[in-house]
Amino acid sequence: MPVEVVFFNVGQGDCTLLWFYDRKNKNVGTHAVLIDCGSTEPLRPLNPLVGTQTFAAKDQMVARIKAKLDKYLQRLHNPYVLDCLIVTHPDEDHFNLLEHVLLSELDPPQLKYTISQVLYGLHPLDYRERGGDFLWTLFHHWNQIGGPSGQRIENPPRQVTMPSSPAPLLQGTGLLGANVYMLGGVLGPEGPNDVAKYETGPKEAIANASSLVTMIRGEPDALQNRQKVLLMADAVTLNERYLVGTADSWCRRENNLWLKIGHHGSVTSTGNAWLDHTTPDGLFVSTGPKAFGGRTATCTQSNITQRLVPHWRGVRPQLTLPNPRIKTPPNWGYVVQDDSRGTRGPFVHIPATDPNSHVTDPLFSSMAVPNTNGTATGWRGVDWHLLLDDAAPGSFEIWFE
Repeated sequence: MPVEVVFFNVGQGDCTLLWFYDRKNKNVGTHAVLIDCGSTEPLRPLNPLVGTQTFAAKDQMVARIKAKLDKYLQRLHNPYVLDCLIVTHPDEDHFNLLEHVLLSELDPPQLKYTISQVLYGLHPLDYRERGGDFLWTLFHHWNQIGGPSGQRIENPPRQVTMPSSPAPLLQGTGLLGANVYMLGGVLGPEGPNDVAKYETGPKEAIANASSLVTMIRGEPDALQNRQKVLLMADAVTLNERYLVGTADSWCRRENNLWLKIGHHGSVTSTGNAWLDHTTPDGLFVSTGPKAFGGRTATCTQSNITQRLVPHWRGVRPQLTLPNPRIKTPPNWGYVVQDDSRGTRGPFVHIPATDPNSHVTDPLFSSMAVPNTNGTATGWRGVDWHLLLDDAAPGSFEIWFE
């Protein structure tokens, strides 16, 4: 069973769709999972929908996500049914767009899709950021939410802590089918000084380290090896150390391994030890041109181009990993903030290919294309697509739209 992973452009935020389908009938999906949908700094899409060109950045972005999500879900064997909605942790850049994409524009708004299961981390009250109450209602009054054609939440939403072993989330895929697994959730204090932070501190102090980490495992190839995609949400190096200790083999490569790096490329995540352990073929990052608190953005030159990418280059050649084959124009790369002279440096586009269009650094950022006009408003976002096991187990394609 192949799977298409869509990393939506949401600017500074996260939103990922997993769409599973039968290789014999590629136009019909078998399962769909939505992981997060939020943004705190919208980024205009590179290719906005026709008729939305004059919309505000957020409205352009949301309209594109809604249209693409509808396109995938209408092609399911059970149309417009999400097998699982995963809300990884209570930071608004991971959930504040869910109300826009899951509810209709009717008055009052109604549920557009049936959702079989809802999984979330930490406490429902933590999701009432900026006075919003949609997720609180969804978690607590799930049986009162519905749609005009019988859309509903089929099972009580479930708070996830820490599974004793990686747990498959989809039913009916069989032992040899692709699936998505829950690897980890809420962590406790690492040392004595952390106890108060977990017991009485604000949720912002523990939200990232409480991220629900998931993994896609593809079909086995002739050697019984599978491709993997690790989806880290805002997990930090503490989570990475935990996963190395408790889910060791699950986080190691068998066939190709793809890593959606944690916390939008921040220095708090994707440590060198994690790169050594996972040895990823390609890195995906969802980010935007947002400087936090007047400081730097999540993807900085000092962390990405001077630390993470050089270390990763050292890992990849040791294992003679292949360069991903991608279906996309040659002029693409990733964007970092130049923090060499302080916190307010410009954003810079770094090419990911050499002059012959060979991929040198397969880091697939939502900010993949050069600035369109040389100003702060000229950055555009793209949706990356990762297609696994379509031609055969172990095959892949990557492109952006």
